[in-house]
Amino acid sequence: MTVRFSKHQVLILLLLLVLFVAVFAGLYFYLLYPRYQQMEQLTDTVISEKKLLASIKADAAKQRDGLPESIVALQKKIPVKPLTEQLLLDLEKAEVVSDSTITSMSFSEGENGAAENNASSNGASAPSSSSALPDGLKKVTVQLTVQSPSYYQLERFLQTLENLDRIVSIESLSFAGNPELTSVDTKVNPLTYSLTVSAFYYPKLADLQKLLPQLDVPPPSEKDNPLTEVIPRGQSPAQQEQTAE
Repeated sequence: MTVRFSKHQVLILLLLLVLFVAVFAGLYFYLLYPRYQQMEQLTDTVISEKKLLASIKADAAKQRDGLPESIVALQKKIPVKPLTEQLLLDLEKAEVVSDSTITSMSFSEGENGAAENNASSNGASAPSSSSALPDGLKKVTVQLTVQSPSYYQLERFLQTLENLDRIVSIESLSFAGNPELTSVDTKVNPLTYSLTVSAFYYPKLADLQKLLPQLDVPPPSEKDNPLTEVIPRGQSPAQQEQTAE
């Protein structure tokens, strides 16, 4: 059985088909297409946010890795413990650099000590002024008696202390100058002086003790006998004497 459509029916079917396509296109462009665009935008946003998050995490990791180093560097200036041993090594360093001799020293620890600023070239002492330390800050105070060949070595000793990584305060200095030279044969005595040196620490941050800087210990002198000179490695004492001759 053959179904035949009249021209009128065919025209109606074509119109219905065109209408269906138009409705579908309208629904797609006005409803579905904007949703697809939003999905693409959201996808791009998610990708960019992931990249930004990865960058932030990388920066945070760098800062986290660099934080211990910065804490160690800060603790070289003001540690969370007295580090008296390191201060003693620093004093010995100043002694060697300035060709001076520390004849006596005494350590004491305090919280809000007085800072005395006096200097005298004739043995007299200037009036002292006191100032309280910030809350929680404590200090290690060292009373020193030092001998230097001349004023220049004294100055070098003080400069070495002031140039230390650790913050050090020279609170007092007193010395008596040598008498004026009246003859070439006059013997010049070493310059003896007393000074008070303080270094600071902040014990409230006890959690940072594991990040304390390591002691800056000088290398060993390789001496078996501290009263003899160092013999180079691989050289016997007899060879040492032959070299000296």
